[in-house]
Amino acid sequence: MKPGSSSGGRKSLDAKSKRPRPRASTQETVVPEEDQLDFAADSSPTLSRQSSEVVVPDNFRRTSYEWSVTSHQLPQPLILRSPVATENPNPVEYRWLHTIYETAFETVFGSWMGRHSNPFAFGEQSLSEVVSIRRVCSQLDRHIEEEEAGGPGAALDSGAPHELARIEGDAQLDQFLDHAIQSFAARWIGLTYRTTLSGPSVAEVVCRLWRRAHTDMLKVINRPSYRSMLTLLLFALTPIPVGISEEEELEGVSGQVCVHAALQQIQTLRARVKSLQFNGTRVNLTNSNRPVGASPASLATANFIIAESTAYWAALTFDTSASLTLNCRPLLSSGLFGFESEPSWRMVRACIGIFHESTRDWNHVDVEVTDEKANQVIAAGAAWKLLVWKLTANLKESLRDGHDESEVLRAFNSVSKAVDQFNVTYRDLLIACQRRIQFLNQETRLRWYGLLLHYNLAILMVTDIATATMREDLLALFSPKRVDAETWVMNCLAFGLNNKYTTKLQRDPNSTDLQTRPQQLTSITVPLVAIDPYPHHVVAAVKLMQNAIDRDFAAEKISADAYSNLRSTLKQTLSQLPQVSKSVRTTVAEFEGPDHPPNPLYP
Repeated sequence: MKPGSSSGGRKSLDAKSKRPRPRASTQETVVPEEDQLDFAADSSPTLSRQSSEVVVPDNFRRTSYEWSVTSHQLPQPLILRSPVATENPNPVEYRWLHTIYETAFETVFGSWMGRHSNPFAFGEQSLSEVVSIRRVCSQLDRHIEEEEAGGPGAALDSGAPHELARIEGDAQLDQFLDHAIQSFAARWIGLTYRTTLSGPSVAEVVCRLWRRAHTDMLKVINRPSYRSMLTLLLFALTPIPVGISEEEELEGVSGQVCVHAALQQIQTLRARVKSLQFNGTRVNLTNSNRPVGASPASLATANFIIAESTAYWAALTFDTSASLTLNCRPLLSSGLFGFESEPSWRMVRACIGIFHESTRDWNHVDVEVTDEKANQVIAAGAAWKLLVWKLTANLKESLRDGHDESEVLRAFNSVSKAVDQFNVTYRDLLIACQRRIQFLNQETRLRWYGLLLHYNLAILMVTDIATATMREDLLALFSPKRVDAETWVMNCLAFGLNNKYTTKLQRDPNSTDLQTRPQQLTSITVPLVAIDPYPHHVVAAVKLMQNAIDRDFAAEKISADAYSNLRSTLKQTLSQLPQVSKSVRTTVAEFEGPDHPPNPLYP
């Protein structure tokens, strides 16, 4: 299928607009049974829908399905729709953008949503190890849509205009999500050419895609759905490209606003009771007492609940990250006070006990580390890493908001104990994975690198927070953990530079005329750090490590040649990151300055 076509036999938006108006007709068509629709990654068990034949009017075809999980794989990949517009990338670029998104972002984030990391479905065999959050959101929206229509196979009683508007709105949600994916992956598009294109050419493509997605956000904010939630979250991860003026940035919504809007949307979608709602703009006098997506048929199916909880876990991941990296409080969970009693974090603590018992024999030297075991360790550690981020955000809140000293020390001790627990449960297993790392596949290596970088970045942020608030007492207590984290971060950056990651262009199986241009590649091999789906975390780690080596050099803890070697590693890391990002370009410019270290920031 070419870009511009839709999945499931649905016509494109342009084609739909040219369809003649429906006439009163009694002609009926039997909708053939669809095969399956999965939300798992290609290499994992899949969520499918089983469709029965439904007799509906010819102009409005609708299928009925129940949620179920199968263990076999689907041969066909997710069909993607590319809207027709003059500003769209060419077909090859379009496929590359989605290939990069799936092989980089979904590879890492999907592992966090899988059965070895997701506390809402920890160890659930019906859930795959790597889950596509895009498929989860699409299928949840489809299910809610059928629930609101009166259940699977319900007769359409709203008339042709309403149904056409529904189809058009659904197509727009797909289009907005598609635009966000393209904008997110656009920073890597320069890697797909044989020769380096001129700067303005790549920058223009990136800016054009960013502007289009930026404009969409104003529409997406007011259309609550799971696809809208993911669209907003992906745009929040998209860096502002070089070439976008500050004035243009201020004309639309910021990434932080997108995160908050997405979190509010999932709160609305998960509401089980529709009661009276009102504010200064409107009063919603709904008479419906039927909760959205909560019919007996859906709630009796366990995998719908799992899918919904997976979407919530994804949103909670973004919520926790934003509360740590930005000066804002979490929206989906409590902050400093009350978070211990929340089910999500209590389940994370319970899962670490289950994991510890189930892997007790893995610490023996004669146990072979396979990809399966390594991915299980990495995914389980990622859930605890998020708890460490949560506790670090609580410490930041206690210092930022001026809480009592007893609360500050309680928050600090919670972080320290969580770090100790991570080391007891996961550290030896992750080191065992490191010894065998060159024998593991590239996806496993990317996840291992990402976990250790993000986990130790949180420890460095504790040091940064204590430094900013001049808490030298906390710095002294945290010094051993800080030194250990600095060692791990530098080793991770070196690992990311010295290991390669190969991505191959995924062709549409329904298209036979996808021709690449002479300068375009069908496969790219780059350092692992160059394809890291969270390059802003790499930038933060580089800046914090620069402070660390400046401090140690000034204190004569490292020699001049060691300082030069470490600084060279940091520079090489920055050079591999997407240079179209403003934050990357700014940090690179900072490293072009003098090499002598400034005064130490902390002892």
